[in-house]
Amino acid sequence: MKIFIVLHHEIMGVPGNYRADEMVFYAARSLTKALELIKKTHVSRWSWWEIQVCELDDSEWPEHIGYFGRRGGKIAKPPYDKCIVIFEQRPSE
Repeated sequence: MKIFIVLHHEIMGVPGNYRADEMVFYAARSLTKALELIKKTHVSRWSWWEIQVCELDDSEWPEHIGYFGRRGGKIAKPPYDKCIVIFEQRPSE
Protein backbone atom coordinates (compact mmCIF):
# COMPACT_ATOMS: atom_id res chain seq x y z
CA MET A 1 0.00 0.00 0.00
CA LYS A 2 1.35 3.41 -0.97
CA ILE A 3 1.10 6.30 1.45
CA PHE A 4 1.68 9.96 0.71
CA ILE A 5 3.58 11.83 3.40
CA VAL A 6 2.87 15.55 3.71
CA LEU A 7 5.70 17.55 5.27
CA HIS A 8 5.32 21.15 6.42
CA HIS A 9 8.44 23.34 6.09
CA GLU A 10 8.64 26.63 8.02
CA ILE A 11 11.31 29.26 8.59
CA MET A 12 12.43 29.54 12.21
CA GLY A 13 15.28 31.10 14.13
CA VAL A 14 16.77 34.49 14.88
CA PRO A 15 18.44 37.06 12.57
CA GLY A 16 21.63 35.61 11.17
CA ASN A 17 20.60 32.08 12.15
CA TYR A 18 17.46 31.17 10.19
CA ARG A 19 16.66 27.60 9.25
CA ALA A 20 13.87 25.68 7.55
CA ASP A 21 12.29 23.36 10.09
CA GLU A 22 10.15 20.50 8.87
CA MET A 23 7.69 18.05 10.32
CA VAL A 24 5.27 15.43 9.07
CA PHE A 25 1.76 16.90 9.15
CA TYR A 26 -0.28 14.19 7.42
CA ALA A 27 -0.20 10.76 5.82
CA ALA A 28 -2.72 10.16 3.05
CA ARG A 29 -3.78 7.24 0.85
CA SER A 30 -3.55 9.23 -2.41
CA LEU A 31 -1.94 12.33 -3.89
CA THR A 32 -5.42 13.81 -4.30
CA LYS A 33 -6.14 13.37 -0.58
CA ALA A 34 -2.72 14.81 0.33
CA LEU A 35 -3.44 17.93 -1.73
CA GLU A 36 -6.92 18.24 -0.20
CA LEU A 37 -5.35 18.21 3.28
CA ILE A 38 -2.88 20.94 2.27
CA LYS A 39 -5.60 23.13 0.78
CA LYS A 40 -7.77 23.04 3.90
CA THR A 41 -4.91 23.78 6.32
CA HIS A 42 -3.91 27.33 7.24
CA VAL A 43 -0.19 27.76 7.92
CA SER A 44 2.14 30.73 8.34
CA ARG A 45 3.08 32.82 5.31
CA TRP A 46 6.75 31.82 5.70
CA SER A 47 6.12 28.14 5.04
CA TRP A 48 5.61 25.61 2.25
CA TRP A 49 4.75 21.94 1.80
CA GLU A 50 6.44 18.85 0.41
CA ILE A 51 4.86 15.55 -0.56
CA GLN A 52 6.70 12.23 -0.57
CA VAL A 53 5.44 8.74 -1.35
CA CYS A 54 6.48 5.36 0.01
CA GLU A 55 5.21 1.86 0.52
CA LEU A 56 3.76 1.23 3.97
CA ASP A 57 6.08 -0.87 6.15
CA ASP A 58 8.94 -0.55 3.62
CA SER A 59 12.45 0.34 4.76
CA GLU A 60 13.29 2.31 1.59
CA TRP A 61 13.47 6.11 1.69
CA PRO A 62 10.33 7.90 0.49
CA GLU A 63 10.30 9.27 -3.06
CA HIS A 64 10.02 13.06 -3.42
CA ILE A 65 6.85 14.01 -5.36
CA GLY A 66 7.16 17.79 -5.22
CA TYR A 67 7.04 21.06 -3.34
CA PHE A 68 3.82 22.99 -2.91
CA GLY A 69 2.94 26.51 -1.80
CA ARG A 70 0.88 27.12 1.32
CA ARG A 71 -2.37 26.87 -0.66
CA GLY A 72 -1.43 23.70 -2.56
CA GLY A 73 -0.08 24.97 -5.88
CA LYS A 74 2.96 23.06 -7.17
CA ILE A 75 6.24 25.00 -7.07
CA ALA A 76 9.59 24.17 -8.69
CA LYS A 77 11.74 24.56 -5.59
CA PRO A 78 11.42 25.51 -1.92
CA PRO A 79 10.80 29.28 -1.54
CA TYR A 80 13.42 29.53 1.20
CA ASP A 81 14.73 33.04 0.41
CA LYS A 82 11.24 34.48 -0.16
CA CYS A 83 10.03 32.97 3.12
CA ILE A 84 12.96 34.46 5.04
CA VAL A 85 11.98 37.93 3.80
CA ILE A 86 8.35 37.33 4.86
CA PHE A 87 9.51 35.93 8.23
CA GLU A 88 11.65 39.03 8.87
CA GLN A 89 8.68 41.31 8.10
CA ARG A 90 6.27 39.60 10.50
CA PRO A 91 5.07 41.59 13.51
CA SER A 92 7.19 41.25 16.63
CA GLU A 93 5.95 38.68 19.09
